[in-house]
Amino acid sequence: MHGYEKTQNFNLITKILHSTRYRNLEKLVTYAAEKEKKLKIVDVGCGPAKAYEVIKNLDVDFTYFGIDLREDFTEIAKERYKMFDNFEIVCDSIENVFHAFDDADLIIGLESFEHIPEALVVRTIEAIGKSNFKYLYITVPNEVGPAIFIKNVGSFFMGYMRHKEYRWTETFAASIYNLDKVERHGTGHKGFDWRWLAQTLRQNCRIRKVTTSPLQAIPRFLSPSIGFICHNDKYYISK
Repeated sequence: MHGYEKTQNFNLITKILHSTRYRNLEKLVTYAAEKEKKLKIVDVGCGPAKAYEVIKNLDVDFTYFGIDLREDFTEIAKERYKMFDNFEIVCDSIENVFHAFDDADLIIGLESFEHIPEALVVRTIEAIGKSNFKYLYITVPNEVGPAIFIKNVGSFFMGYMRHKEYRWTETFAASIYNLDKVERHGTGHKGFDWRWLAQTLRQNCRIRKVTTSPLQAIPRFLSPSIGFICHNDKYYISK
């Protein structure tokens, strides 16, 4: 098991929180499969391609194209899934693979867009919006408001690692939405604000549902992660 996967499976709490996005993915794939004969799925920042394994366990006909910049992730995914004809993965920057969005039935980015430089995130979402995609599902960590205070304090007491990215003064500042007191966001978690991502999505597609974790009843300001289930307006109008 890769260190990234060990981190997600650190204890029961982290397992539950990280499994939420995959439960939502299963529901969305099942729904999409009822409308399409064969799904073309594109996974942005796919990591070791766990999403492929999740979808493969569903009784649907699909092809999978994963994209990740980290060679260690892509090599692990190839080792695990290269024997399957419907699996393909490339180690590259997403800006070099925008063509993969064309005619995609489902594009996913699970806890990956916060690790992409923000200017490239905007270009990526614009490219998605210009394509003929049908469904889009993105999840990102909630790094602002009370949620980040709860996550980092909880991380400290569990002996988990996520709080170490922050100074405690930054945790407090982010928890009261004062990101001017937090180091500028790069490609980590610190300083990331899901609200600007939401606005970028609104400008390029239609957000149908905002998901929270571990239950949909959790308010956004307390949710450890935020998800966006979107669709292409052109597709829905034509249908």
